[in-house]
Amino acid sequence: MEPAFRYRLATRLAQRLRAEGRPLPLEALGEALSLRGPVAPLLRPLLDGRFVLEEAVGLWEWRYPFPHPQEAVVVLDLETTGLAPGMNEVIELALVRLEGGRRQAFQSLVRPNHPPSPFIERLTGIQAWELEGAPSLEEVLEEAYPLLEGATWVIHNASFDLAFLRPALEGMGYPLESPVVDSIRLARRAMPGLGRYGLDALSALFGLPPRAEHRALGDVERTLSVVYEVYYMLTSGSPRPLRDLGR
Repeated sequence: MEPAFRYRLATRLAQRLRAEGRPLPLEALGEALSLRGPVAPLLRPLLDGRFVLEEAVGLWEWRYPFPHPQEAVVVLDLETTGLAPGMNEVIELALVRLEGGRRQAFQSLVRPNHPPSPFIERLTGIQAWELEGAPSLEEVLEEAYPLLEGATWVIHNASFDLAFLRPALEGMGYPLESPVVDSIRLARRAMPGLGRYGLDALSALFGLPPRAEHRALGDVERTLSVVYEVYYMLTSGSPRPLRDLGR
């Protein structure tokens, strides 16, 4: 069975369990895939690290939380005017911080020195006129830094975002000391052999709707949904901080 197809089927089983809110026998789970007859030989290979198989099938997420109680996690995303740090600029920053059962979100447009191209306007839905009165990147980072501090950062394709963020933070006297976890790396470890690990490909695999626009807060939420699934795949009953999983 193709890996992507197998993980899509497994996610349908996880979604059925979440909808029920309780463990189900394999036969009842088979109904989620419209299976008839003996289902155990077909379903058992689909039960990845998210699942607890005892007398019935449950989910590890019911037994321990994400993120780990001893870790604050910040999921972060940027929108930029292009792919070249040093030449292109940030036009939006968003993050969600999870800590101790609390959730704090932050989002801001960022004023660039040069307006985005028509292609970037179409891609993000962010128009040049919206950016004219936005704060500078330094002002945005100054406001966001209390939420960034003391947390593990989770970024999809982290090297790209860090190439924009690191020089700005260091220029403000904020050296980047937080552990950084790339969600692409986590996904590769949890689901080897997929071939594509972009946010759109992983979103489709986990049943998330297609993106209408590339906006920072929407992509943070999408990354968070992906990392939630991958976290339980990788921990499989042995909860660990994300900073350890990302090493």
